[in-house]
Amino acid sequence: MSRGAAEGVSSTSDRHFFIPMPDAWFKRLADRVPKHTRVTFLSACVFGFLTHMFVFTNKLPNHDDIGHLFSDTYGTASGRWLLPYVLQLDGDFSLPWLIGALSIIALAVAACTAVSALRIRSCTGCALTSAVMVTFPAVTATFSYMFTSSAYFFALALACLAALVTVRRRLGFIAGALLTALSLGIYQSYISAAASLMTGALILQTLDGDKYKKLLISALKYAAALGAGIAIYFVLVKITSRSTGLVDYMGISDMGRLDVRALPSQLAEAYKSYFDFFLRNNIGAHFGFLRYMFALTGLATIFLAVYALRVGKAGFLRALLFFALAALYPLAANIIYVMGPSRVHILMVYGMCTLLLAPVALIDYVAPAMRVQAGNFRHALRALCCWIVSACIALAAYSYCIYDNKAYLKLELAYEQSYAYSVRLISAVERTEGYVPGMPVVLIGSAAASAGPDPTPQLDEVDLTGILDMEALLTSYTYGYFLKYYVGYGGYVYPSMSDVSKRLEMKDEVKQMPVYPAPGSSAVVEKYLVIRLGG
Repeated sequence: MSRGAAEGVSSTSDRHFFIPMPDAWFKRLADRVPKHTRVTFLSACVFGFLTHMFVFTNKLPNHDDIGHLFSDTYGTASGRWLLPYVLQLDGDFSLPWLIGALSIIALAVAACTAVSALRIRSCTGCALTSAVMVTFPAVTATFSYMFTSSAYFFALALACLAALVTVRRRLGFIAGALLTALSLGIYQSYISAAASLMTGALILQTLDGDKYKKLLISALKYAAALGAGIAIYFVLVKITSRSTGLVDYMGISDMGRLDVRALPSQLAEAYKSYFDFFLRNNIGAHFGFLRYMFALTGLATIFLAVYALRVGKAGFLRALLFFALAALYPLAANIIYVMGPSRVHILMVYGMCTLLLAPVALIDYVAPAMRVQAGNFRHALRALCCWIVSACIALAAYSYCIYDNKAYLKLELAYEQSYAYSVRLISAVERTEGYVPGMPVVLIGSAAASAGPDPTPQLDEVDLTGILDMEALLTSYTYGYFLKYYVGYGGYVYPSMSDVSKRLEMKDEVKQMPVYPAPGSSAVVEKYLVIRLGG
């Protein structure tokens, strides 16, 4: 038997029909992945699982996750026309381990595209980038909405990929626009990540000494990718929301409408948010001393930037352009502030973490020149600046890791406390005279009033969107589902703000009932079991 026959190739003419074996295809693919991409992906997975393993191996519900425990029909009315389809990729249930693993993979892909767009190649730079991108508090806030987190981080990966293909390819703005539209169709806020990476790439091109015409073409290409992506997104929003309309939630129905009168205050807030987060430490995510480290990092970054301009022999105009773009970089990362939402919360400002990537990219940019000029005092000073930047970002990532796990502890205790309270509540319901198993329950007043003082005020320092305490969980719109899904009550529960609750609350016999847990705080009224939780 000939060698060709043994290998399954009958003749030379059949070779163009050859399909590689799976292992050979994957090996060739792995061989084509650059070292910095492999380092980034691996470090992102390691840091991601180390930081967020607790929420992946426990079910820590918040209000929305309770309501979507067994449902993935969500998004179209919020302008997220692609979200319902992406949610189906991990099933109908809110499965923390599966969703968590998929989320970490998506975050790792986003980190890989970020290091490629910003030309970060060193192992240290790749590891620092991964650490920041997977531990930033916005990630933890997103994981509190576990049912949708993998889809959201897929949107982040799409946004970062949009930036990369736009930067790398001559006609990449076409694919960049499509990827931007897809990302917006899942979650609108990650456009800030794409905008910041494109701006960062333009800054590096300025340092390269590219001609001004080429820089202008690049800037127009990046703007075209973002602008066309937004336009495609809004066209699809109009098409997909014709039957449902858009909900008026945090200004979502007004996104894209630029209010010129509000623009100055929006721009000021976009920049002020950095001061609040990094220096004033408004949510407590940083070690106290890090505000001084951030200030030193800012000075070190400026020092390295001046060095990079000197190495490139940049003139006055190029230096002016560089610092103008550097000033726009934080705005690009917080562009959500001028896109229309009436209230911006931590999930919407993930792009802020890319501010910490800029010094890392600058270190990698000047590293070749520093190796050539090693051995003098100025080199030692520049090396010290690199150490300051690296230490600051590493400490920031570690402080985020601690803060993230404080948030998860808060969620767990809120669940345990709410569960214990709810067991006592259902026990009182079932002891009520006239109670029939499965009878619909009507809650009157606030459960927080009958739960008493906050048992864990120490956790009040963790103030993060989606991370609820016991009071917030007991008074949420999905508390009835909590009693059904987690406590196991078989009947329907009408929350205190429901129409049934408001109607029964006006009855004299209900008004005269004492507040739970006092005797007589529950009674059968009409066909309902009414329990009075507060005034």
